[in-house]
Amino acid sequence: MNKLDEIFDMRVANPPLDLSEFMKTQKDKTILLYGAGAFGSENLELFRRYGVEPFAFLDRNAKPDMKKMGIPVYHPDDPKLSSEIRETAYVYISITLPKHIMSGIQKDLMGFGYKNVSPVQIITAHQVRYDDVKDENPDSEYFSSRKEKIETAFGLMNDDESRETFLSCVKGHLLRDYSSYVETDSPCQYFDAGVKLEKGFGGFVDCGAYNGDSLETILKYCDSIETYIAFEPILDNFAMLSENSNKFADKIGKGFLYPCGVSDRTGVERFSIAASSSAVDENGELLPIIKMDDVLKNVPVTFLKMDIEGSEPMALRGASELIKKYKPDLAISVYHAANHFWDIPCMIHELVPEYKFYLRSHTPAYLESVLYCTCISD
Repeated sequence: MNKLDEIFDMRVANPPLDLSEFMKTQKDKTILLYGAGAFGSENLELFRRYGVEPFAFLDRNAKPDMKKMGIPVYHPDDPKLSSEIRETAYVYISITLPKHIMSGIQKDLMGFGYKNVSPVQIITAHQVRYDDVKDENPDSEYFSSRKEKIETAFGLMNDDESRETFLSCVKGHLLRDYSSYVETDSPCQYFDAGVKLEKGFGGFVDCGAYNGDSLETILKYCDSIETYIAFEPILDNFAMLSENSNKFADKIGKGFLYPCGVSDRTGVERFSIAASSSAVDENGELLPIIKMDDVLKNVPVTFLKMDIEGSEPMALRGASELIKKYKPDLAISVYHAANHFWDIPCMIHELVPEYKFYLRSHTPAYLESVLYCTCISD
């Protein structure tokens, strides 16, 4: 608790910059984005949105005179990149990678002479907002009114890694400084996170099922699934989910796929739609949503996973009876809003006080942080 007090005091003493002000600190830097794929393109757009023009992409598959989105694409060891550029440039790795692979790429780039190499997430994490207040950086009164809840959530963490991760997440978001972060060594998000899950994967509910990637992964950790229930609102993704589910038909007893999102009510909601995800947006496209308690009746769920772009609190409310009745193991994403790191643990604790809580961050700067909940048997 003393460490939390120190974080609160540091924030009062040094209020963080908002994103637009922070981006001004990047304008005089020579910026190189390692990775010219979709994530690299998103990051180029982010920098440009705030008036920052990266110098080039770095990509091992670069071809001579290659350009993307108007800037050059170079191999990291291209002779056009002088020793002076390599020593002074800031290289942001723009690929989402496991910890051991990320560290290998950092080492390789430094071997090419680059001195400043970081994951781009230390920049992009500045976009994470508090969804219970409009201000990008709330005032001290906001945190004073929530201090008790933050302390409660910290007290719910059940092992040293969870406590260390929680403190690091709170510090990162409150100070808007993501240069020092905690990232787990556990091998697999959701399914092998260094947490002993009690119920198994026999009854798997997949909220934010995307194209079935979680289904494919989970079957590496169990021989079969008795019941698979998936929710995915983007129709193109749903079509891939259905097709990919067919590939594993011999390992699934019963499968139920729903082309809709999950929330605390059944109806429709407006969503913005990106290539692989959707998020609630008042200016977006109307898509169907359901309350899980409305559609899952007497279904013995053993494992519930949610990664639904910030709608997790609403979906948890909509599944409260299901969770209280079956007490499934939970893997709930908490990184889409800064306040979810404390709001979601407290919400789940109110539903099922017996749950034990474990927090793991699976990428740099907490952008894939998952709360694992399980009722440990005696």
